[in-house]
Amino acid sequence: MYELLDFRTKKKVTPENLVFTGKDGPWEVKMDMELVRSRINKEYFKHAPPQGSKYLPLMPIKRYDSFVTLGEGATPLIRSTRLGEELGIDLYFKLESQNPTGAFKDRGSAVEISIARELGAKAVVVASTGNMAASISCYAAAAHMPCFVFVPEDTPTSKMAQVISYGGRIVQVKGSYGDAARIAYEVAQELGFYLCGDYAFRVEGHKTAAFEVAEQLFYDMPEAVVVPMGCGTNIASYYRGFQDYQELDFIDRMPRLIGVQAEGAPTIVDAFKNGAKEGVTFNRVSSIAGAIAINHALDATKALDAIYSSNGSACAVSDTEMLEAQYSLAREEGFFVEAACAATVASLRRYAKDLGLLGKRVVCVLTGAGLKDPSPILKIAIKPPTIFPDVEDFLSLYKNSFFEGKSVSFVDRGHVIFDAVPSAEEMLEKLDTYFSLPFSEQQIAAISAVIERFLRKGKPITFSDLQDIVQEVLEKPTERREGAFSVLDFTVHTYKDKKSSAEVTVRVGKKDVVSSGEGVGPVDAVIAALKKACGDSFQFSLSNYKVNIRSEGTNAVVYVELKLAREEEVSVGSGASPDIIQASIEAFENAYNALT
Repeated sequence: MYELLDFRTKKKVTPENLVFTGKDGPWEVKMDMELVRSRINKEYFKHAPPQGSKYLPLMPIKRYDSFVTLGEGATPLIRSTRLGEELGIDLYFKLESQNPTGAFKDRGSAVEISIARELGAKAVVVASTGNMAASISCYAAAAHMPCFVFVPEDTPTSKMAQVISYGGRIVQVKGSYGDAARIAYEVAQELGFYLCGDYAFRVEGHKTAAFEVAEQLFYDMPEAVVVPMGCGTNIASYYRGFQDYQELDFIDRMPRLIGVQAEGAPTIVDAFKNGAKEGVTFNRVSSIAGAIAINHALDATKALDAIYSSNGSACAVSDTEMLEAQYSLAREEGFFVEAACAATVASLRRYAKDLGLLGKRVVCVLTGAGLKDPSPILKIAIKPPTIFPDVEDFLSLYKNSFFEGKSVSFVDRGHVIFDAVPSAEEMLEKLDTYFSLPFSEQQIAAISAVIERFLRKGKPITFSDLQDIVQEVLEKPTERREGAFSVLDFTVHTYKDKKSSAEVTVRVGKKDVVSSGEGVGPVDAVIAALKKACGDSFQFSLSNYKVNIRSEGTNAVVYVELKLAREEEVSVGSGASPDIIQASIEAFENAYNALT
């Protein structure tokens, strides 16, 4: 039915356990295509609609009745309505986000878990940056198999939430994806678990996406298929799928395969530029596109072979280009995808002419849903304004063209905007350049005041700082109600092994009040003091407290959201400052004033 080969030497290999990769290089599955031909009626097969079970004769599955499936595959191929015209390309999108766990990984997971079940594995183990972990744990749950997952420590919580929900047992690794992959390999060897991941059998599931592309285009092959690359397995899978269909005489030519990586993690791209056959390993990689920010591409050899053999190419794009493409795909086409797969569209914007793709039919593979990791787009977004429940407040925004301004801005977060107090003209110019919003005089004054306060603390204003400052001002209701509560000053004392203490001076209406409080930490102590200062008027509960930091460094601006609730009333206050205590105080003040 099939045999296992060393990918480099093409020699047959015999596994000693449930690890289907070589220590020094990848393995591959070689299907018996004569047997495949004998199992399918070609004319019926060609015209039957795409679905997972249809492709079982082309997979290394011995028992069809035990195939673990959740309806993966048969994902839409949709023609672009706007971006293709803008780029001068007959552009199509393969929406792999429609798979059960929201990513293309499910195709390979169905095959891997089925093989693991056939071989009697007592458990599966996998290393992942997120999508693979979610997919394997999902299919392991469907097969009632224990699943152990090793992830880098900075894996998005949204992806880990999926793993936990499916019953996967997560272990966070202090290190890179390469470190997590090494540990997973060693655990599988030591305990006899089935090692899932970018190894031999996964390609045999992923290749079904290539079958679908051919069928959905009625076997009229595109000029190119553009695929995001992390480990390189997916682009190798498309190549294998098109190879299979060529061998079956379903298609007469191979499309060019173009792989795209992040500039901060070009493990395969750098190798391609140098004409190498092996990937490059980096000690450290950096990109907002976590799904492809891989320091060691396990299937780089296969990916490079696919690119060279198809007369394809490999290119890298910046984080900003991916974010712009991600936003464009959502706004222009209606597809909210991960930044990693938006890299495909970003590459066409930058390289389409050089790659000879203008006027050609091109398929972009969109590998995962944006909800998998929404943090990149949230970090460049301006949160919406806050108003009192009065239609006049909304009409004021609408009639002043507020909603015609930018909701996102694609600027390097660390770019310094102000390092000295700006003039009124400088302030207006920068606000118009980056946000294009019709700020009121009151809002401009508030923004100026915060900028001056930051600069007095010795904090230059970067773009991410300005974003937080503007966001905080927009979230304040248009008018402060009577009886306003304001904090005039505060002092905090913290200790290593004792409670923190705080003293605050506040103004309630026209009266100044001094109050103190204790807490397990400085913020807790300040909030306790503020509650006490409010006296009997404080009848609210603190129901939520969130901290977000857009930029890097110890002087980064901290953005705090704090929610107060009283019966059915809820108020969210926000504050931004290089000082987390001051940001928390501002958030408390804003939330409290909106409820009193």
